[in-house]
Amino acid sequence: MELELFCWEEINKLKTGTIVTYKEIFQLSLPIMAGSAIENLTAIINIAFLGRVGSVALGAVAIGGIFYLALVMLGFGFGIGTQIIVSRRFGEKNYKDIGTTLHHAFAFLLPLAIIIFFLVHAFGTGLFKSFLKSNEVFMGVKGFMYYRIWGILFAFTNILFRAFYVGIQKTFVIGLCSAIIALFNIFFDFSLIFGNFGLPKMGVAGAGLSSVISEIAGTLFLIIYTVYRSDIKEFALVQISKFNFNLLSRIFKVASPVMLQFSISFGGWFAFFLMVEKMGEIPLAASNIIRTFYMIVLLPIWGYAAATNTLVSYKMGSSSVSEIIPLMKKLIGLSLVTVTSLVIITDLFSHSFFKIFTNNPILIEACHPILIVVSISSILVTFAVILFNVVSGAGKTQVTLITEFIVITLYVAWTYFLVHFTNASIAIVWTAEILYGVAMALLSGLYLKYGNWRKAVV
Repeated sequence: MELELFCWEEINKLKTGTIVTYKEIFQLSLPIMAGSAIENLTAIINIAFLGRVGSVALGAVAIGGIFYLALVMLGFGFGIGTQIIVSRRFGEKNYKDIGTTLHHAFAFLLPLAIIIFFLVHAFGTGLFKSFLKSNEVFMGVKGFMYYRIWGILFAFTNILFRAFYVGIQKTFVIGLCSAIIALFNIFFDFSLIFGNFGLPKMGVAGAGLSSVISEIAGTLFLIIYTVYRSDIKEFALVQISKFNFNLLSRIFKVASPVMLQFSISFGGWFAFFLMVEKMGEIPLAASNIIRTFYMIVLLPIWGYAAATNTLVSYKMGSSSVSEIIPLMKKLIGLSLVTVTSLVIITDLFSHSFFKIFTNNPILIEACHPILIVVSISSILVTFAVILFNVVSGAGKTQVTLITEFIVITLYVAWTYFLVHFTNASIAIVWTAEILYGVAMALLSGLYLKYGNWRKAVV
């Protein structure tokens, strides 16, 4: 409760029109960082458990997990677009329009989740069979996705709640929800992967089922919390809104480019891991371990990215556009300091970090050169993400879609060239992440300097 009151005090300061301070940025970002930290801790524990099962299990959960994320990003991208509109209405003090916006967004997301669910059940097995070289990895992915895809229905619901709470700057709710999801996931991972507490031993499939149970727990928490919060009523969340096709069209105009952008981004990462899988089980398993390192060092950036989106959209809605560039510089400074510190700490203890996931000396040795590449790319990606989210928060989501498409095209093409036309090591293949960071920062920076984003209307 004290954290909640503090968050509202910070929001009231923002309403005065004064320049946002480092402290206010950090306080708004911290709950998202905490939520990301908890979620990433869960993912790390998943991979640590599966590392004891074997390198094939590590590879399978890498392919299946990223494929699932690519699908979830359709909803997450639409949620970010919805969040931009919620933040703008919050800045304009049009509180009742926030509820109407969320109702219409839900009318789009629920059917989309159902369609994705049935498509994956109908065609997912054939898709993985045609792309994967290792039959063992294929069987692991198949078992994982059989259960994991059920989570799409609850993940999309949670995304909409996230759009609301981040949009009105009550990010602590998302942090609390993430903690609940993490606790459920850790317990059921330990139970279902290894068959503890009388539950069946399911291996990789157990990790998929555990994640679904956790997402259901998160959805139930968000529904109960929202229904019983008296100060939520001003947003008209429980009032039935008359369907307005024009409103849905406006939401879709802002949200659909973000939706496609996130799917393109994670689709590119899925393509990356598919190509790595053709290099063998050790490069694939090492890449999945390095992915956990990447999640750790970049977890602050997702908090700062959410804050960037929210604060930029809020400033646009409250006619404080002149404050955005100084705000952006502060966000870049905080992000770089935080991420660089994490990179240094994690690199210093890298060997111990790798031993959490495997005792295989060959696999550990394969991780070290990749770590050097990813440490460099982490700094570049941090800088790029803030610039990119300033453009997104201003409502220029069509621009971010084009930017993402160009960058991912370069990313996939470079990876394809290295894997299929050279004898490059797995560490060299990971230089695609450096290319991604440089290209994203360059294109976003050029648009902020020369583009017409200051008068964007949503």
